[in-house]
Amino acid sequence: MPLELLLDDAPGPAPLALAVELGWAALPAPLRTAPDLTAQVARAHPDALALVPVAEYALLQDDYLVLPDLAAGGAHGAAAVLRADRRPDEIDHALVDLDAVSRTTECVARATLLKFYGIAAATWSRGDAPPETTGADAAERPAVEVQDGGAALHLLDEPGNAVVEDLGRAWFILTGLPCVTHLLVARRDLLAAEAGGVRALLDALPAALAVAHERRRELRRELSRRYGVSRDLLNDFYNDQFHALTADAEKAAAALFARGAWGMNLPTVTGLGVVGRGA
Repeated sequence: MPLELLLDDAPGPAPLALAVELGWAALPAPLRTAPDLTAQVARAHPDALALVPVAEYALLQDDYLVLPDLAAGGAHGAAAVLRADRRPDEIDHALVDLDAVSRTTECVARATLLKFYGIAAATWSRGDAPPETTGADAAERPAVEVQDGGAALHLLDEPGNAVVEDLGRAWFILTGLPCVTHLLVARRDLLAAEAGGVRALLDALPAALAVAHERRRELRRELSRRYGVSRDLLNDFYNDQFHALTADAEKAAAALFARGAWGMNLPTVTGLGVVGRGA
């Protein structure tokens, strides 16, 4: 199969994906987006460079490396929010609903819920899985909902009567580090076998990102329609985004595993295997 670039269908990577989709930017390999780009999906596309949510790296680290040329995240926030019917300082023993959010957003929530918001003894619930039953009866616990992606942007834009907190902002205040949401990864054997094609694709990314920036007003107009949020909100969100794995971003990704991966049954990550940084 030919080399391709696979992007998670999320707000962070969306401008690059849309610029290529509309023909405003060109890459030497096909670009496709995939909803819920998990480690399992990445493995099903072995000839792809995949921009995966950070937590998926834990499941890929044995045979994948991180390419620092492309990443996604916010310097001071993220499209990940906590929604509640009261102020966080009034909540304890919460039932935290993680339905449909990525493992990465769950990591951010686990890293900030107690340390930043002071919400102790949380019970975590995901999808159809029964909630944990430790502590007080889950049915009597105040509900806290976690959202990411377009749903999170919509809540930030129009919170209504709910209390909405930006988990990425909480992470930044707590750690002083950016909130990295996505890493670009590729199989080790692919990097060896297709070194020329990989290099050509990586070398084309800065120009494509530059086009996305130059045409940001048009792209944000389109993304405003897609997500159903105001352009003012998107301006704030995208002005805060970064698109490469800096040293601080690499440190932040490692810190996210250390602080937020507890209770998730993920393999231990002690550091990232980054190409060009000793990997």
